Amino acid sequence: LVVHAPLQRRVSWRLSLGMPTDDQLAEPEPSDGERPAPSNGAAAGGSAGEVAKPATTMTREELLSNKSILTTTGSDALARDSLDILERALSTGKLRFSDKDFSEDNFVKALKSVGIYVKLKGLLPHRSSVLTVEEVDMSDVPLYNETPEDVALIARWDAKRRAQTLQLAVQFVRVSTAAKIVRLENCNLQGSTHDREDLIEQEVIRLVKKFGFGSGKDARYTSEVSLARNRFEDAFAKKIIEGAHWERAAHPDKENLPRLLLDLRGNRIRNPSRIIADLREGHSAAGPVHVATVDDPEEEQKKAIVVVNFGSQDGPRASSLARAREVPKPKPAAPAAASAAAAPA
Repeated sequence: LVVHAPLQRRVSWRLSLGMPTDDQLAEPEPSDGERPAPSNGAAAGGSAGEVAKPATTMTREELLSNKSILTTTGSDALARDSLDILERALSTGKLRFSDKDFSEDNFVKALKSVGIYVKLKGLLPHRSSVLTVEEVDMSDVPLYNETPEDVALIARWDAKRRAQTLQLAVQFVRVSTAAKIVRLENCNLQGSTHDREDLIEQEVIRLVKKFGFGSGKDARYTSEVSLARNRFEDAFAKKIIEGAHWERAAHPDKENLPRLLLDLRGNRIRNPSRIIADLREGHSAAGPVHVATVDDPEEEQKKAIVVVNFGSQDGPRASSLARAREVPKPKPAAPAAASAAAAPA
C-alpha cells in the first residue's frame, strides 16, 4: 500500500487534533429525508459521493464535560477558553489565540481542543471542508520553542521537537481553515537564510504558499500575512517574498493573479531597499519578481504581486521596551526660600 505524502500529512493532522479521518467520514449514504444541511461555520465541500456527517447539538456544558476535552486541556479554565475561541470565531470570522496570554504548552492544548470541539460540533462534514474563518491570529504565542535551561531536558529538544508547535499551527491554518489573513506577530520566529533542512524556515515559507488541496483556479491563497516583530533577517525575508510571488505567478488566471500584503515590520532586516532592488532586477533563481513596498506609489503597488511593509526594523518587542524606558520626567525642585538662600552676614 502506497500512501501519498499530502494525504498522509492530512490524516496525521486530523488524528493529532482528534478530528475525523477520511475513513471515519465514509459512512453509508443517508436517504434524502435524513441528509443534513451544511452546518454553520464550515465551508461546503467534498466530491460526489461524499456524505456529510450531521452537525451535533451538544450543549455548552456537554462540550466542556467531554472526556477528550478534559484529558487534553487538563483544566476547566483552558477548556472554556478554547471553546470561547471557537464560538467567537464562528460568529466573527476571526479565530484569535492572541488575547489569551498562552504559554507554548497551553497554546498546543487549546489548538487541539478547538479541533476536538470542531469534531464534536460536526463542523467539518467532508474531508475537504474547512472552517469559514477569514482571519487566524496567533500573535504573541511563543511558537518557536527555545532550548530549555534544564540540561536534563535538552535531549528531548532537538530541532524536530522545537519545530512541532509551529508545524501544528501552520498545518491547522493551511488545511482546516479558509483564512485569507494570518497573523503570527511576536511569535519568537527566526530565519537568516533559506536552509531546506531548517524546519522553522520551511513552515514559514508554507504560510505564503498555496493552501489546502485545491488546484488551478480553485487554489486558495492568503491575501495578508503578518510576520511582524519576529527575528527574520535579509536573506530569509527575500526568500519569503520569492516564495509568495512565484506561487501566485503560476496561477492560471493571469488577469486576476492572487496578491499578498506581507508585513515584516519590527524584524532584523538591515537593507530592505537592496532586497527590493535585487528581486526586481531578477537576482533570483527564476527571474524578476513583481514586488513593491507600501511606501511606493499606488500605481506601482497595483502592478505588484507582493506588497511588503518593512516599516521600522527595530527587532521584536522593541516598541514595548521603548515604552518601558519612558519614565516620567522629575518635576523641578521648588525654589528655595530667600531667607534660606541668603548667606549669613
